[in-house]
Amino acid sequence: MVNIYYRSMGARMIIAISGTPGTGKTTVAKLLGERLGYEVISLNDFAREKNLLCGYDERRKCDIVDVEKIKSELRKLKKKNLVIESHYAHDMDSDVLIILRTNPGELRKRGREKGWRREKIEENVLAEIMEICKSEALEQGKGFYEIDTSNKTPKDVVDEIVKNLNINRKLSKTKG
Repeated sequence: MVNIYYRSMGARMIIAISGTPGTGKTTVAKLLGERLGYEVISLNDFAREKNLLCGYDERRKCDIVDVEKIKSELRKLKKKNLVIESHYAHDMDSDVLIILRTNPGELRKRGREKGWRREKIEENVLAEIMEICKSEALEQGKGFYEIDTSNKTPKDVVDEIVKNLNINRKLSKTKG
């Protein structure tokens, strides 16, 4: 099912890439940003750089970000075209929302290749099976475009994004 969400086509565009950790968000966001000439923001890095944290999860060994403060800081980047990525990017304001999906077996393999702890791998596999990112986006009333990255290269995923969303054509209409 293709469900595309455009909030507005104004002076700037924000493309949000969300999905379970290990689905390819960071790599796809970097390639998409290069292709479109957009600034790429990893929301986790952004939160650390801007001190938008509200704690640390000892069990998961990760920072806890303040989603509302991140939203506020992103709004300050008014004139920039952005690609933002994180497993919670669907919680941000965006013009286009893309949720990357991956087969649980492939996700488990990628987690092992990244050297993640078994607990983290299994938590992410369960999140993917339960479609957490997708469910949260739907609960917020957001539409999105879903791409299965299981058997695709990051370049193939970017090609699919550009093709199916007609980004280049739509952007040219906003320039003039």
